[in-house]
Amino acid sequence: MLAAVASSQQGFEDVTRWLIGAGGKRLRPILLLLTARGLIDEADRETAITAAAAVEMIHVASLYHDDVMDRAELRRSTESVNHRWSSPIASFAGTFVLARAITMLDAISPEASALAGEHCAALCLGQLREAENAFNPDWTIEEHLEMLEGKTAGLFILAASLGALLGNVSDRDRDALIAYGKYLGLAFQLRDDVLDYTSSSAELGKGSASDLREGAYTLPVLLCLSQDGAGSRELRALLRLAHIRDADIARGVDIVRASGAVEATAKLAREKSAAAVKTIAGLGDRVLRDSLANLARISVERMA
Repeated sequence: MLAAVASSQQGFEDVTRWLIGAGGKRLRPILLLLTARGLIDEADRETAITAAAAVEMIHVASLYHDDVMDRAELRRSTESVNHRWSSPIASFAGTFVLARAITMLDAISPEASALAGEHCAALCLGQLREAENAFNPDWTIEEHLEMLEGKTAGLFILAASLGALLGNVSDRDRDALIAYGKYLGLAFQLRDDVLDYTSSSAELGKGSASDLREGAYTLPVLLCLSQDGAGSRELRALLRLAHIRDADIARGVDIVRASGAVEATAKLAREKSAAAVKTIAGLGDRVLRDSLANLARISVERMA
């Protein structure tokens, strides 16, 4: 990944390498490499590694743009690019990383780059849909989950799809792996939404309760707002304030935590994780099946 974002533009490499060097869970490349684990030829294995790097770079590119939209100051426990340099520089860097990733996949095959283009478009549309519903307390839970399928689960589906393509798996196994990727992506995102209300900023590597601050209401907030009670009414009133203070955010977090919405979100995350495991029950490769089951379990048990 670091080699792929090399540039002759003085100083720009520091920007494009910033989030790659900051680490990350690398779940998407793990999923791709597990899916393509049957490859024996060394050249084919190197191709799979290139594809895995490209998928992670697409994810990284999306984080550059996310942080610009959210005006985030932290990412992966380090200063965000938009905060350290500027929002325009972060936007250019995200686009540059994305362009390099697509180029890598196009060198593998036109089908690989076409798959990436399809899911990048779905990611953008999901992000747009979320932006259009910023500060909207009436956004339905169904609409929100549908948005997550494109914005978050899409890159997990891409990883599974590319792994299946490169690994030349059967159509039946490919469909199972794609379904697994969708459910894994949803479980992962829902666990993130839980952690936003149960972990500190230091543990998360970004600001906690950031959804309330930026108006990007996640499932715990929407579940709380859907209730019929004093807490829901108070939260709705807080979110309608023209100027939300830190004290208002703290009160909103307390209301969400007391409502049971965080526990309900955690339950749904576990259900999506279980659904992911169920989709791969028919895979003949036991090692792959067990590894993917562990990945699904880890996605909803992690603390950061």
